Amino acid sequence: MNYIDITQQKIIDAENKHYLGIIDDIFIRIDSITNPFVKACFDNYINPYLDIIVKGTPEQLLQCHNRIKPYLIPLVKKNIHEVFKYKGWFDQKKKTKYDAYDLATNVDIPTCTYCNRIYTKTVVNPSKITRPTFDHWFSKSDYPLLALSFYNLIPSCTVCNSGVKGTNPFKLDTHFHPYHKSIEEIDFKFSYDHKDYSSFKFKIINNNVFSKNSTKAFKLKEIYETHEDEITDLRRLRDIYSEKYLQMLKNNILKATSTSDEEIYRLAFGTHIDEAMFDRRPLSKMKKDILEELGILKHIK
Repeated sequence: MNYIDITQQKIIDAENKHYLGIIDDIFIRIDSITNPFVKACFDNYINPYLDIIVKGTPEQLLQCHNRIKPYLIPLVKKNIHEVFKYKGWFDQKKKTKYDAYDLATNVDIPTCTYCNRIYTKTVVNPSKITRPTFDHWFSKSDYPLLALSFYNLIPSCTVCNSGVKGTNPFKLDTHFHPYHKSIEEIDFKFSYDHKDYSSFKFKIINNNVFSKNSTKAFKLKEIYETHEDEITDLRRLRDIYSEKYLQMLKNNILKATSTSDEEIYRLAFGTHIDEAMFDRRPLSKMKKDILEELGILKHIK
């Protein structure tokens, strides 16, 4: 689970491009409403908050939704679903205007924000091959106003989006949101127990209730248990080369090069050691936690 720093220039730029990419179409859809009562509801209760609806922070989005919710009678809600339409409009491959592929390219998060197990890179050519799915942290059914909100569209893998999270209701103060840090933050460690290579038990050590809620909701333990072979390989590496494996690489094999400690780590394990870079390679947090537990990281700065 990786927090996304909203002060990064690429995220600020992506937010602005998202706003500029959809706001005109939203107004066009609002202007096409023919029912005078519904149009008046939009003019009085929704239009004044469009900037927040499109690019407000998660906390602002929730406050905005709660403020407008009393006016969302079925007739108005039906039109909201059309105005802030995600499926069949924003997520289409054939659309020539700004769309989900542009958003995915702009935020540039190459692994799943929730599990960090799977690459979710965006490949765009004339046929638009692949991109991450976008999880609606606030569900489209319960929060239709937020269906196109920048900070409600979380780049994720299909497993986490559809297979695990689904439409389970989350709260900002009880569950992880990558664009929002609560009073309690995500704080957990990947770990394991085993007596030998044939006896293995993967575990997650949660350091607060917030983390326990979040890791349980995304079934991280069950999902990461499928990566037993990765942990076994790290354990074998430690047993064969001792805890000083990275130090040996640095002082012997790579001695004549100007390779940094970060580069040595990345070359050895295929992941990043810097938490701020965890999103660039799958399994980065898991490998770092296990390597720390094995004692390998204490021999490299």
